[in-house]
Amino acid sequence: MIEITNLDKYYGSHHVLKDINLTIGQGEVVVIIGPSGSGKSTLLRCMNYLEPIQSGQISIENQPIGMIEQNGKHKEMPENQLNKMREKVGMVFQNFNLFPHLSVRENITLSPLTLGKMNKKTANETASTLLAKVGLSDRADAYPDQLSGGQKQRVAIARALAMKPHVMLFDEPTSALDPELIGEVLDAMKELAREGMTMVVVTHEMGFAKDMADRVVVMDQGQIIEVDKPDVIFQNPSQERTKTFLHKVLTHT
Repeated sequence: MIEITNLDKYYGSHHVLKDINLTIGQGEVVVIIGPSGSGKSTLLRCMNYLEPIQSGQISIENQPIGMIEQNGKHKEMPENQLNKMREKVGMVFQNFNLFPHLSVRENITLSPLTLGKMNKKTANETASTLLAKVGLSDRADAYPDQLSGGQKQRVAIARALAMKPHVMLFDEPTSALDPELIGEVLDAMKELAREGMTMVVVTHEMGFAKDMADRVVVMDQGQIIEVDKPDVIFQNPSQERTKTFLHKVLTHT
């Protein structure tokens, strides 16, 4: 579903991502963990080319996104082509990014209607189905400022799903939430995973990683330092840096 090959990313002279190689299969749930500043969110944002890359390649379903090769040279793909590729990838951010002047239903139907993916009747029916999926059927006509943080994030998940993406990216989706609201968002994500959605999740929620990940990717200082099944990562990691990180995280949860 996603293939990342020899990816390098710089901010000026700062080498943020260093020779990243990662393949994510269809229906796989991959959780990325690691200390703050290790490049987790940057890597996630590169996957739908919200962050441009300096070298390497990212492919979604065997099609390059962002950079293409033309006449032996690498160049950025045209904006319309890039937007077409991005339609395959739903993304949920830390801070919801809902439009405050639109109702919940309008937030969900905006993109499918604007891009001509659905007519109004189909878009509204899709919104109702998705709100039921995330447990918010009764909030369709509410506005974002009338919702809790957990409800806003579940609306953001429904909005991303409205475009019928092939893969979902989650960038620390619970980090802006009060502790008692985290569970409702994780439950919605777990339901997606059980349905077979391909998911890449950057999170500090180690319980979600243990329970739902097919593989856990550990990052440190812009590099992937190990990738394995959750039981291996949490019980017998190969890298000392992973052991240190997990000890600090798990003793504070």
